Amino acid sequence: MGMVQDLLEEIPHLTAVKERVAIAEDAYERAIKENEELKQRIAVLENENAKLCPPVPRKHEIGDDTARVLVHLFRAKKPEERAVEAMVAALNMERGVLQPHLDRLREANLAQMTGRDYASGHAYWAPTAEGQRYVVLGINR
Repeated sequence: MGMVQDLLEEIPHLTAVKERVAIAEDAYERAIKENEELKQRIAVLENENAKLCPPVPRKHEIGDDTARVLVHLFRAKKPEERAVEAMVAALNMERGVLQPHLDRLREANLAQMTGRDYASGHAYWAPTAEGQRYVVLGINR
């Protein structure tokens, strides 16, 4: 009888274990369902994001040297480094060679003239928000 008595005493514990297992299985099923719903929401949001982001011009559309000018503008820490004369020296280009690259960047809305010092004749340039995005997302794409 001792064995039957022991088994009868274990029944309440087994019932509690079964209830806990059932609760855990329900929680697991809910987590799986929620995970699938979140994956679907992510897919929808990624699709919407792709539609919102305008296409970024690619490297071949502006050329390697023009891309170099844009990267210089992006990396320049001081406004003086964005002056045409400073870019001529830093990029080892003649002013007449640099200007068409700046014009191409302006046409592509990747850079803009931000100011001019009429006393010295210096013109200052900076990348636009699109130009910054172009550099950050990768010119080699």
